[in-house]
Amino acid sequence: MISEYDAVKKILDSNQITDIDDIEYGSQCFDELFSYWADQGEIPYGVMKARTGMPDEWIHDKLCELGFDKPFKDSHYENHLKWKDMI
Repeated sequence: MISEYDAVKKILDSNQITDIDDIEYGSQCFDELFSYWADQGEIPYGVMKARTGMPDEWIHDKLCELGFDKPFKDSHYENHLKWKDMI
């Protein structure tokens, strides 16, 4: 089974996103991330409908939670964090 981190990384890589600030509201990458988390049942309904929160802010916060806001200079370090279940 593919981890959430790996699934999101695959979406970002397929859209050539190297900085989460490059994701634009309504872009293909945004739509793919939105669909991924909606299908997983993670985005609250009120946020999906922009009633209790903004979907773009929720997605940005989720990407930060997964560690995509921090650049990894050494892939060994990234693998270490994954192994330790820190990301």
